[in-house]
Amino acid sequence: MKRPRVSQGVSVAKAAQSLPPKLSEDLLPLFEFSNVVNAAHDLKFILGTVLLTVMGKMLVARGAVLLKRERDTFEVVAARGLGSGIEGSSVTLQTLPKIIRDPAKETKGRSRNKWFLSHDIRLLVPILSNSSVVGYLALGGRVGRKPFSAPDRKLITSLVNLSAAAVEKAVMVERLKEAHRSLDRKLQELKTLFELSKEFNLVLNADKVIRLLTFSLLGQIGVNRYAVCLVDGGTIKIVASRLSDDPALLRALQDFCDLKNPMLIREIDKKLARSAAPLKEAGVQLMIPMHVQNRTKGVILLGEKLGGSEYSKEDLEFLYSLANLAIISIENARLFQETLEKQRLEDELKIAREIQQGLLPQTLPAIGGYDLAAANVSSKQVGGDYYDVIRRSDTEYVIAIGDVSGKGTPAALLMASIQAALRALVPLLHDLPEATGRMNDLACENTGGDTFITFFWGIIDTARHQLRYVNAGHNPPFLIRKDGSVIRLQKGGLILGMMKTKRPYEEGEVELKAGDLLFLFTDGVSEAMNARGEDFTEERLESILKSVGGSPAREILQHVRMHVQEFSKGTQQSDDITMLVVNVG
Repeated sequence: MKRPRVSQGVSVAKAAQSLPPKLSEDLLPLFEFSNVVNAAHDLKFILGTVLLTVMGKMLVARGAVLLKRERDTFEVVAARGLGSGIEGSSVTLQTLPKIIRDPAKETKGRSRNKWFLSHDIRLLVPILSNSSVVGYLALGGRVGRKPFSAPDRKLITSLVNLSAAAVEKAVMVERLKEAHRSLDRKLQELKTLFELSKEFNLVLNADKVIRLLTFSLLGQIGVNRYAVCLVDGGTIKIVASRLSDDPALLRALQDFCDLKNPMLIREIDKKLARSAAPLKEAGVQLMIPMHVQNRTKGVILLGEKLGGSEYSKEDLEFLYSLANLAIISIENARLFQETLEKQRLEDELKIAREIQQGLLPQTLPAIGGYDLAAANVSSKQVGGDYYDVIRRSDTEYVIAIGDVSGKGTPAALLMASIQAALRALVPLLHDLPEATGRMNDLACENTGGDTFITFFWGIIDTARHQLRYVNAGHNPPFLIRKDGSVIRLQKGGLILGMMKTKRPYEEGEVELKAGDLLFLFTDGVSEAMNARGEDFTEERLESILKSVGGSPAREILQHVRMHVQEFSKGTQQSDDITMLVVNVG
């Protein structure tokens, strides 16, 4: 039968007055009670009315109403005579009786329902809706220890049944209100996150992003103890903190570099209990991971909330979203700084490349009876390769080749100083070993011993058909005779810049004959590497030079370059390739 509307309760009560006196006396209170509870929408008022009505009619001194919240968990939403602090507490019921019970008899000796025993509950009345239990009315003993009779139980059941629909309706209203509150809270959180994301994205400095994050934690969540940690290369570092400066805390954090989900300290797995101990001592209650593409890039540590309340599920969701917004901005700031640094390095390399190219002669002087050619094949890195041919007199020409250790602008600048020293010494050059010693001392002063230069230079005397040279630790040039015999120009001494000159450099001298091939090169040629990690080698270079003997200098360069490129095909050139060819006519 369809339940009458609440607005009809008064007319129903009037109809009850027309019934026989005894029946009217029993039914009229029920109608009035139904009218009151069904007219209300406030859950606490309805449950309080049910409880007080039953307690008043049954002369019960203590009672409570339990409302189902989860599967077998009930909340005490109304209580009388049970002491303070009862309302809001939880009671667990693993069995849900649908008929009136005496819990003192039903649960005696069962620890799971000790709550009823400890509060001397004598009657447990289910509140049913659509045959499902939505709550219970729990009553203590009657005054004078009078037992509940069958009519009493029937009246209580009637009152509870009359209120069941009202309770269900009020519960629905409460759920709707809670849903609205939840939606409002989510909307507010989304607005907050949106505003914070705009603030984060306007900042391209990681320190400022972290500062904004800490302000957000203080303002939105209300904590005054926190730490922001970043993970770099598998190691966690604290970048902002209001926790105690305890080394044990930092060591303990290393076990959480791969934290996947927000985690309350009290819920940490037993395996990590030892690592969690320093966190607890520091007052940390919550850890929030900061993820970028499912990789943990940081962790936020939070202490107790200012109000002392527990962190809710909604708090964890909000904090996790906030943390991920912040770490994305921190990563963007880092990438931006890396881009700036890369651009700065590229600008530096451009300047170094210009310096390096400026060191190399634009044209080689013409030497009667000699065919000269030179080439410098630059790698992507800026090195310190250098070659030069300088006219000293009508019959004397200085040839030089060198390679500075290292890359970039410092290497190019050091080679520039060597070139300047060489050109300054050429007009005054009388003794090659002595001049080489001076350049070595100059290099030691400029480098401090941490950078060195392999260097070879010599003087071609066209009148005497002679070459005097000094090799300062450079790859020995090849002198290949017309008959195929090979001489390596090795005499000299230490690499420039290693230590001050204590022992004079040794001078070498060779005769230059018609048909001879003099080939100077840097290690970019002999150490060119293929895809298998093998070097080109000086032996392979010697074989190639022998095969092209008698060819013009330019063709020899092109032939060697072609072989090197073919050998190292599929690999990136790691060093400059510099070559100088002198064909004796």
